[in-house]
Amino acid sequence: MHTAPTRQLLPAIGISLMLSACSGLSVPDSPQPAVPQDSKALQNPRISPETRRQPVQASWWQQFGDATLTGLIDQALKAHPDISSAQASLQSARAQGAIADAGLLPSLSGSGSARRSSGSNSFSAGMDASWELDLFGANRLAARSAALDVNNAEAGLEDAKASMAAEVARNYVNLRLSQARLANAHQNLKSRQQSRQLVELRYQAGLVSQLDVEQARLSVNQIQAQVPALEAGITQYQQALATLTVQPVAALEPRLKRSSGIPAPRRTLADRVPAEALRQRPDLRAAGYRLQAAALRVQEAKANQYPSFRLGGALSLSSARLSDLIDTSSLARSLLASISAPLFDGGQLKQQVLIRDASYQQALAAYQKALLQAVQDVAGNFASLESLRRQRPLLLENLQLAQSTERLTQLNYQAGRDNYQSVLEAQRSVTSAQESLLAARADESLAMISLYRAVGGAW
Repeated sequence: MHTAPTRQLLPAIGISLMLSACSGLSVPDSPQPAVPQDSKALQNPRISPETRRQPVQASWWQQFGDATLTGLIDQALKAHPDISSAQASLQSARAQGAIADAGLLPSLSGSGSARRSSGSNSFSAGMDASWELDLFGANRLAARSAALDVNNAEAGLEDAKASMAAEVARNYVNLRLSQARLANAHQNLKSRQQSRQLVELRYQAGLVSQLDVEQARLSVNQIQAQVPALEAGITQYQQALATLTVQPVAALEPRLKRSSGIPAPRRTLADRVPAEALRQRPDLRAAGYRLQAAALRVQEAKANQYPSFRLGGALSLSSARLSDLIDTSSLARSLLASISAPLFDGGQLKQQVLIRDASYQQALAAYQKALLQAVQDVAGNFASLESLRRQRPLLLENLQLAQSTERLTQLNYQAGRDNYQSVLEAQRSVTSAQESLLAARADESLAMISLYRAVGGAW
């Protein structure tokens, strides 16, 4: 049996053991997590070393000056489930952040009871309070990492919006391209029908052979055969836009039928992207926030190896009559201070540090990959734009030459100086030149969309 002095020594012995268990540990460093230096990754001719913060216009689609496109993107950003899902993720992150912040504050609870037994009554009321003293910063670190999770969710929402806007814009450009190709097909069909009528009249006059008539009819049929496929493509892009904007196709058709041509940006971009502007790309910022949060969680795991201290207190009142419950003579008070520290856990806490450190290394690799991908996206889209811009004047000249050749060939044929095969070849050259020019215009707009998406906005 323990004597009274021995019982008095037990708490002191326990505290001494816990403190001695911590004596070999050092206080964790106060972390200042930041994204790593990325100067090497940004060494690209298309990336300007400008460090001054550059404002990025998230609503880059307004650079195209197309009211229909702007309206479609605005509708998609309001209604599409992907945006709703990202918004819900942000709400969840904010709630988790509030929970983490609450861990830094004292907790307070109240209780009350009333009981009747053997003809007597008893009433009681009490209040309990407790507060964990965050001496080693584990709770503060958890709160800071939760705040970074909120930043990550905000960047994730911006990235979802940027992806949605780019998807709508790509489908819209392809729709306008299909409509322009269909309009060209109808125009060429009308021209071929006129040529066929001319050939038939010349055949009736005995000026040409049956071969010319058959070739003219074949040319008309070939153009007519293209129309259904072009109309089907238009329907597919209309359906895609209806899905993205969460609207029935019938509600969109009136707006989409009024074609204003293939949208093109109203201003020429600089030939380089400022590095600071590129760092504002949503997915890159999100990767940076995840990296910083992972660094904090490593420090949090280290802090969890240290003792935790808690203060507690309680106030209680009791009385046989409810009216006497507030009498301070029945007030009972208690105050408690406690300490707990891991003495032996089989190395679980140390392994938790290793797990968190591995997660940090994964986040670091993910950030570096995101940065490299961002630079690659920018450089690739710039290269595409330059190539298309060099092609444009040549393609326009090709069309003009093809049209001139067709006119001369028609005149020579009507004068009997050339055969109808030459006319057909000239017509096909015009059609090919028209298709190439339209495709180049659409490709240039698509490359601009991809570049805006790569940077995260207009700059």
